[in-house]
Amino acid sequence: MPARVPAIEPNQRHPDEIANAATYHRDDPVWAWAPFDRQWRPGVVDAGSNLAVLVTFRWPGGGTGVDSLLPRHVMPRTERDEDLDRAVADPSLPVRLRNTQPPHTDSVAASRPAQEG
Repeated sequence: MPARVPAIEPNQRHPDEIANAATYHRDDPVWAWAPFDRQWRPGVVDAGSNLAVLVTFRWPGGGTGVDSLLPRHVMPRTERDEDLDRAVADPSLPVRLRNTQPPHTDSVAASRPAQEG
């Protein structure tokens, strides 16, 4: 079944219907407004801040793009998109789509031999 694309443009949305950018979390499925063709595109949140949402979204004709969008240009999406939606920490994902960095450690302190005391 095809996804139901929102019929409203971002500037027509009522302010009470626009979620704060900080409420979006990694892997949230969203609709992302693509200003280059003025259409909603299925997307997934990469990160959110107090001002904007970083979204990976589908390009027209295939492929994906990444952009930081104002909250009025992002809407929650309920329909599943097999190409975009992902499970958290799924090891089958390409490296760029998952966090592969170990927790921060002090590499200088870790390389010093333990002091005997």
